Amino acid sequence: MKYILTLIYLACTTGGITFMKLGGDSLKLSLKGGFTFKIGFLTFIGFFLYLVSFLLWQRMIVKYDLSTMVPIVTGIVQILVLLAGHFIFKESLSVVSLIGAMMIIAGIIVMAFGTK
Repeated sequence: MKYILTLIYLACTTGGITFMKLGGDSLKLSLKGGFTFKIGFLTFIGFFLYLVSFLLWQRMIVKYDLSTMVPIVTGIVQILVLLAGHFIFKESLSVVSLIGAMMIIAGIIVMAFGTK
């Protein structure tokens, strides 16, 4: 169950961030003449996915080992967002970002498979 929750969390977090960026600057808040709130469809999907990921995250950090769960899952999210930025948004990857990604991956491997 731990791995299923983690995979769903990773998909929701990465999807939430990606859809919010795809939605662009569609969130509009106004207090002039009363309170108005407008949000684009893609941004709404992003917020919804991010809300689901927040609820899953809260469950995961309470139920599982905090000292390994947080660094490993956060590292994986960073790598997934880096890949989404490159492949979906055509953002360039510098040598420094690739070295950083490799260091994150190495850290995830050490934490996941290292002995306590």
